[in-house]
Amino acid sequence: MAKSDGKFWHLDAPESTKRLAEWADDMHYESTVICPLHEGHQRPGKRQPNLSIVLPGKTVDDVDDFVWTWYSECLVQDHVLELFRRAGLTGYEVKPVTAKFKQSTEPPPRLWELVVTGWARMAPPESGIRLVKKCDACGLLKYSGCDNPERLIDPSQWDGSDFFIVWPLPKFIFVTDRVAKLIRENRLTGVVLKDPTKLKFVSDGFSPGRLSRWMPEARARELGGPLGID
Repeated sequence: MAKSDGKFWHLDAPESTKRLAEWADDMHYESTVICPLHEGHQRPGKRQPNLSIVLPGKTVDDVDDFVWTWYSECLVQDHVLELFRRAGLTGYEVKPVTAKFKQSTEPPPRLWELVVTGWARMAPPESGIRLVKKCDACGLLKYSGCDNPERLIDPSQWDGSDFFIVWPLPKFIFVTDRVAKLIRENRLTGVVLKDPTKLKFVSDGFSPGRLSRWMPEARARELGGPLGID
């Protein structure tokens, strides 16, 4: 289990969208969730397991250490993954990514999708987030927005992982100071570290689907089963 000095960070993409990767034409969702009772609950199911992307630019030099897609998927180059492993960082798995350049046929660097498996359970009620709609017919979950980000992470519910999520914000990657220091010391590009207590949310609510959409199924059952979100 990682030790933390109490400081957490939000791992995010730079503000510019120029370097975001696109899904390749062969990417798709494996299924569509169709509610037998409510037409408005129809939504995409799981994405196909491994990403296939198109990178902006022409050469390896155009690719940052961290690469983000338009759908907020976080990818890392081979040497970044090696840094993570040497440092003994925890709370993640990786999946291989198929990539190509949009403007050339040059082989891209090897990339891995970062799948976060670390956990800090549900956002505390003090954050303003609460369950406002649940459909037993199709599993739809709808939560209110976050109006108090200072209370978003409850350290007592954190499992000690270096990478972790708080439900219902599966696309928000939180990390320990160990990760932040590694990024800074190695001057890794394509990523920013934000203070999670100062996050600003444009959405008035969250509809994340089920936890198994974001984590390996066994891990989702272990964590989400007791909470009814797996």
